[in-house]
Amino acid sequence: MITIENLNVTKPMMYLWLKKVNGVNLKQHCAKCLLGDYNSNINKHTKHLENLNLANGIWYLCGVSLPYNWNNNFHLAFEYSENSNIEYSNNGVSVIIKNAKRLPISEKYIDINDPNFNKKEFYTCRNWQFAHYLKSNKF
Repeated sequence: MITIENLNVTKPMMYLWLKKVNGVNLKQHCAKCLLGDYNSNINKHTKHLENLNLANGIWYLCGVSLPYNWNNNFHLAFEYSENSNIEYSNNGVSVIIKNAKRLPISEKYIDINDPNFNKKEFYTCRNWQFAHYLKSNKF
């Protein structure tokens, strides 16, 4: 089982969400390109959380900064990995996750044959970049 042992949010977020990802829709960007259910324990009002148990699988934690500046957003993709731990801090969000490993988020995974490849709202979207990684490596 994956456990978020500690989550601290020190900057305001327009959106903060955690989603268990079970598929992708590359015709969409942002949260809609990652198919799955949101975890109701994490939202834009969350400032601190401890010992949140999650089902094994692939997860995405995303924070959209307030005021909005895409450089100040938070992104973390991870999956179950027994006895591995993540300690990650960026853009006002710090998290410690037990039994998980980080998954890559990078534009290098984008399929250049995708019809949205040259649209800025798509290729700059870290959710969409990760969706391409998943399509090539997991689903």
